Amino acid sequence: MIVESINDVIKLSGELTTNQWEAIRTAAGLVLKRHPRGVVVDCGGLNSITEIGANTFYDMMMHIEKKKARIIVANVPAAIKKVLQAVPDVRSGLAMTATVEDAQQSLDLLDTVGEKSHKGHISSECLLLVLSGSKSDSPAIGHASAIAEKRQLNVVLLFPILVPQSLPTSTPLPEKEDAATGSLQIATRFLGGKGLSVIPALERTRSVAVAVDKVATEHHARVVVVALPAVDLSQNEPAKTVEGILRKVKGEIVFVREGQKQSGTEPSQK
Repeated sequence: MIVESINDVIKLSGELTTNQWEAIRTAAGLVLKRHPRGVVVDCGGLNSITEIGANTFYDMMMHIEKKKARIIVANVPAAIKKVLQAVPDVRSGLAMTATVEDAQQSLDLLDTVGEKSHKGHISSECLLLVLSGSKSDSPAIGHASAIAEKRQLNVVLLFPILVPQSLPTSTPLPEKEDAATGSLQIATRFLGGKGLSVIPALERTRSVAVAVDKVATEHHARVVVVALPAVDLSQNEPAKTVEGILRKVKGEIVFVREGQKQSGTEPSQK
């Protein structure tokens, strides 16, 4: 097997029939020094793999996750993917995407928001605004702005990215990530224009309630304003979101749905 390290990408070529983690460790270390956010593994050059060889990816996952980074495997041939999915520990934890570019975009997007959230951590009490990417976002931003201005609170913006149970939580989800970025940008511009201190945050999660509770606790949120998702009876929404948050999150919570207007304070979606 041949291992190449190019910027944030480790490219594997040839046959992977034994556990080659030790041969890859140095390359992974170099990539993480250059790009602490994570590693992209390009498998396009792999010709064959065995289940023993697939354990290479398990050891790689364990090492990179200990570094608080992400690993995304890209460009995986169908025959290679079939073997990877046959190994339980690898199948349940290894994020895959179609192209190297998709993997890099996911790392870049989440890293940018994550850096802003970390560097701008708000230690004083604040308002947490939870966006959903639905039409409820606009009135929710208006309500949050009015409350934050009146009470002189900083604002933390949260967009929970729900990852299906069938996928590892680090799996790139381009459409959801693009929607999250757009929603955060609109809210940041509007609230910033009101003179409010704004910190954006993305959370990849299985549950909106868990993500809200985590961020609310970290930032000492006095008030939580939640933009409810669109009505979807097949998913029991928005009742599922309301019940989950009420059960998990303590304190003052304001739920906002489409149609609740805060006159003169709603941001433009254009």
